[in-house]
Amino acid sequence: MEKEILHIYRRVSTLEQSTKYSLQNQLDFGISKSKELGMDYKDWNEEGTSGSSENIEDREVLTELYTQLQLGNVKHLYVFDLSRLSRNPIVSSLLREGLEQNQVLLYTNDSNVDFKSDEQVLMYDFFSSINQFFVRVQRKKSMIGKVSHFQKGGWRGGTYPFGYTGSKIEGVRRLVIEPVESDWVRKIFEWYNNGITINEIRKTLDKNGVKPRRGKFWNTGTLLLMLKNDLYLGTDEMIDNITKPLNPEILHSRNENIRIIDDEIYNKVQIKIEESLKKRNQLTKVIHNDILLRGLLYCGSCGDIYGCRIKNEKNEFYYYCRSKENKWRKVNDSKKVKCSVKKSINIKNTDELVWNTLIDILSNSHIIKENFKKEMLELKLNDNLEKDEELLLLKKEKNVIQKKLKNFEIREKDNREWYLTGDIESTQFEENKKLIKNSKDSIFKELESLNMKITSVENTNQWINWLEKHTGWINEVKKKYTIKEKMEIVRTYIEKIHVNFDGKLNQHKLRIQLKLPIVHDKYVLNESKSKEKKYKVLNGTNYIEKDVEKSKVGRKRVDKQEIIKGKK
Repeated sequence: MEKEILHIYRRVSTLEQSTKYSLQNQLDFGISKSKELGMDYKDWNEEGTSGSSENIEDREVLTELYTQLQLGNVKHLYVFDLSRLSRNPIVSSLLREGLEQNQVLLYTNDSNVDFKSDEQVLMYDFFSSINQFFVRVQRKKSMIGKVSHFQKGGWRGGTYPFGYTGSKIEGVRRLVIEPVESDWVRKIFEWYNNGITINEIRKTLDKNGVKPRRGKFWNTGTLLLMLKNDLYLGTDEMIDNITKPLNPEILHSRNENIRIIDDEIYNKVQIKIEESLKKRNQLTKVIHNDILLRGLLYCGSCGDIYGCRIKNEKNEFYYYCRSKENKWRKVNDSKKVKCSVKKSINIKNTDELVWNTLIDILSNSHIIKENFKKEMLELKLNDNLEKDEELLLLKKEKNVIQKKLKNFEIREKDNREWYLTGDIESTQFEENKKLIKNSKDSIFKELESLNMKITSVENTNQWINWLEKHTGWINEVKKKYTIKEKMEIVRTYIEKIHVNFDGKLNQHKLRIQLKLPIVHDKYVLNESKSKEKKYKVLNGTNYIEKDVEKSKVGRKRVDKQEIIKGKK
């Protein structure tokens, strides 16, 4: 006669290290029970899996065992104790129903459960509840430990962010700056601040063999999260939902030792990200019409980007603030900004005003006429040898400037260390910090100018072609350009346009911000002792303010007399 089978289910969680819970021990006890019952056995080994999972599907072996149980192929089941099956109330309830319906006898190391007996079912429920309570207590202890660890300045757990590694300091596992990766973090912020796109940054990192924390290659989502992560300012946070479960609290930790990015560049990057997202939201919409200023207009009241509404059948052509449409995207009420601009602005009048203003500025700008000519055309070299010599000199100069910059970064680090160790007071620290920052800013400007010259030499022909093209279209301002040509010119020179509304005058006012200081620049005689007259160009401003002509263009009014005549 064929023997019945005792199905031995064994599992050990990744946290359990006690010898009595080992997988081999559970199997040995199960085999011993099968001999005691005079049965054969079948082993179901789950290995290291948590018993608190809310889904039975997360435990493959238990899922297969449960399926066989439902098919009536399991009549005797052994577990070392009830916690082997589950510590989760949902999974426990499901298993109990299956065991009871299929009249399975459940064996543990200390007792047996016959689901035909009400008393034994009660015992099963009791021990299941105890196990579930144990899980909750253990989780709470674990979370309290994490909170305490975090409040002592410890790392909150998980994968170390790019730019950091971990080190045990004074008995606490803390974040420390990883030198090589932190340099790349600084470069990522600087690149983005200088107008390099996230996609271009991604390509550069992959090209240089820089590896992210997870995966083999970078993606734009990871880089965007990095650029928005204030951990690089030395600020960390975690949510404490254990100490006050009904009112979870966000805990903050501040540590200047893990600061990689300074506040100034971080804030600039956040502004650029916000503006980029606003533009993307506007520009990725299906564009049925080419609009000259699409993506350049911003509300002077709330800061939201302007949208375009064109309905030919209703004779509606206007720009409007999209703050009401965007309110639902805000995370919370504190981020909602009330907009005082209620009135839209006519597209035709606005486009004409901005285009004519730009042409007027470019036609009269001495920087455009003289400065570009001086800086760019003088770089025209006789041959490739002269060009290489020029590049060599410029790059040597760049190396000198970069060494100066590195020295100031060392001084910056020393200044911070002196302050943290108590060698200098906060007043001296702030004074040194300000002095170093001003010096670095000056060096950055030199470096930026030098990089432009190097690029100019390397691309001499491109600059000359650009200037010739620029001069050509400026000299033909009366020529009729297509809308696409106008859009290209406008985006070459205009950074953004702020739209304000004067309620008393019932009129829109524009503040046009350009990329160059060419508004009212001057061409003046440079005082010199030499007989030769020399002139110099003085920078103007990079913005100009204009009033938009009032317009009554909108829906066509219906002439009542025409309707009456039509009826007759």
